This record gives sequence, structure tokens and C-alpha cells, in this order.
Amino acid sequence: MYKVDLENKKLIEIPVTAFGTLNLKERFDIQEWISGTPKILGEELLIIAKELFLPSGKRLDLLAVDKQGALVIIELKRDDSGTDVDWQAIKYASYCSSFTQDEIYKTFAEYLGSNDDDAQDKIEAFIDSELEELNQQQRIILVSKEFNSEVISAVLWLREFEIDIACVRLTPHLDGTGSLFVNSEIIIPLPEAKNYIQKKETKQKVQREPGKSSFSLEKANLPDDQLRERIIQSLTRSSDLTPRLRAFLEIIVQEPRAYEREEVKAALQEAGIGDDIGQTGRYLSNISQFLTKKSNPHLRQIIEFESGGFHGQIKNNYKVHPEFRDLLIKCLEETASKINSEGQQ
Repeated sequence: MYKVDLENKKLIEIPVTAFGTLNLKERFDIQEWISGTPKILGEELLIIAKELFLPSGKRLDLLAVDKQGALVIIELKRDDSGTDVDWQAIKYASYCSSFTQDEIYKTFAEYLGSNDDDAQDKIEAFIDSELEELNQQQRIILVSKEFNSEVISAVLWLREFEIDIACVRLTPHLDGTGSLFVNSEIIIPLPEAKNYIQKKETKQKVQREPGKSSFSLEKANLPDDQLRERIIQSLTRSSDLTPRLRAFLEIIVQEPRAYEREEVKAALQEAGIGDDIGQTGRYLSNISQFLTKKSNPHLRQIIEFESGGFHGQIKNNYKVHPEFRDLLIKCLEETASKINSEGQQ
């Protein structure tokens, strides 16, 4: 790292030092810096736990949520990664993979010192992807000043097998005045090659396991009686998403035309779906993802929408197929009648 002397047009080197030399601690210093400014790791993250104790008695340094709702396990080492930091983080990720949404909200609430509802609101305000549930994916970020060659080799190998694991190097520099600077570098995957690497890994994943993805645009071709049965099932399934789905369908079935995304969001908010327009937009994203789940070809049989053709891309111009408009109206009426009668009992 160099400091620029503008007046004399010179570069002044700021020497590299070591955190240990400065008596800085992994737990009480570096961890605090990252929890306060997680963007130093190269992206926006929401820290939801610090020093999280697991049933094994082990302590997870930092746990975060990324913008796509994935859990991010952050494992810190001070000046040297050692040889088993990758294995340690994998064990933590394995444990966190079973966290439910309620457990995530509770964990974050304990970290904040607040209630679960407040934690949920903060997480929902932070994420911006189309997802029905949190923690559909887990990621690992290893942080250290230096990485052992065995760790680098293991990380590169793990990425070939769809483990989302990254290495971030934090290098301390101390200038002549005693001021400390920290340089952050993502060394795996290299930021300049990240898009290429992700596309390559996705392609390899599809080639190895063509049926594993939950995303699909394939439509069903069911006769009316079977289609009606599947629609009723979707409208009555036990899920927080279900009443939002019904409200969405009630909006786009009103007129035989396409409804733009912003128009649908406004109508959903007016119907009481979401506390604010941002939350309503996230709920609409959840609905959009539900429409493209592989298990819901019957919904794509009756609903048309514009999509880039890939998972996570924004949907727009929702329209009920004219052939099935009357059927959907009857299903919505039947469902509403059933819900009302059950509520009066």
C-alpha cells in the first residue's frame, strides 16, 4: 500500500505489519471491525450473530445474511489461516443449514436485544431477492492476513463441488505516524472473474444434476377438473405465502389484460399485503418465485408473465390466460367461501 504525496508527486510506501505484532486480537478487534462494517468483506451483509455457541460447544465467529437471503458463515483468523479453517467453517455451515426462518429471527433478535418481529422486519428490509424462505443456501467466507496453501487448494476444490466459499485477505499497514490502515482483498473468487466463475459453476451444476434446480418455466397441460383441483390445493396450502397468493390472483384476474409489476405492488399494498411498498415488493417477489417452482406447472398453465428465463430475474406483465380466467375466478370464490365458513365455526 502506498500513500500519495501530491505536492512532491511521490509514492510513500506504508509498510505491512502483523496484527499480532500490534497486539490486536482476532476476537476483540478484527471481529468487532467486521461486525461494525461488514462491507469490508466486499459486499453488503447483515450480521445476525456474533460468538454464536453451537451445541458442540464450538463458537462461530460471525453469522450473516446476504442480499439473497443466504446464511453466511464468517470464520476469522488473525495472521495465519492455519490448515483446518476450511473444515471448521464447513462444520459450522452444516449445522446452520438446518436453521428455520423462526430460528434465524430468534438468533438475530438475541443479537439485537430486541424481539423476533423487529428482527424479521430488519431482515426483510435488507434482502432484495425473489425467495420464499431464508436459508435456502449457505455460504462461507474465510478471513485472514495469510492463507495456508492447503486451505487455498481445498477452497478451490470445494468450489468445484458447488460449495460457495470465499477467501478475503485483510492486511494491516502501519505508517510513520502510527496510523493503522487495513487493506481488504477478495482472493477467491477474484472479483474480476466472479461472474465468469459463477456462470461456469452453474453450467457444470446443471450438466451434473439436470433435475436438481427448483426453477422451471414449463407449463402443465391438465384438463379442467385436474387443473381446478391443483389450483384449490395451491390456494389452501398451509403457508404464510398463501393469502398473499390469493390476493395477487384476485388482482390480476379482474380484467383480461396484463398487469405491470408496479401496478400489482400498489394494488397488493392497498389490499393490506405489506407494511410498506418495500415489503410489498418483497412479498411479490416471493409470489413470483412460487410461480416458477418446478412443482407448480399448473400455475404457469393459467398465468402468463415476462421473465428473463432464469432463476432470480424480475417478473413483469402478469396475465391470466383468457381460456382459464373463469375457472380461476370460480376457484377463488370457492376458496373464499370455504375460508369464511371455517372462520365462523
